[in-house]
Amino acid sequence: MRMEKIVLEKVCWKIKATTAFQFLQLYYSLLQENLPFERRNSINFERLEAQLKACHCRIIFSKAKPSVLALSIIALEIQAQKCVELTEGVECLQKHSKDYYSTKKLL
Repeated sequence: MRMEKIVLEKVCWKIKATTAFQFLQLYYSLLQENLPFERRNSINFERLEAQLKACHCRIIFSKAKPSVLALSIIALEIQAQKCVELTEGVECLQKHSKDYYSTKKLL
């Protein structure tokens, strides 16, 4: 990792950390692709974004990984909306994520 950092500094690359908002956008777009056209508005992105902002105001969520936080917010919203079509999609995202067990703990 030290060598990677040295090389990146030499080529003037700046690496930015991926934020929970970026994960939220990614997961949301992946789930939208799996929905039929008439159901695409069932999950409101602005609502998800507001929930993420509310989580950032609480110190308990400051230690959570950004990907876990974003996935948990989406999973809870899908449970609240009772979107059966998306439940399988979220489970697939959880299984393919390194953060599977962390997400399960937050839920």
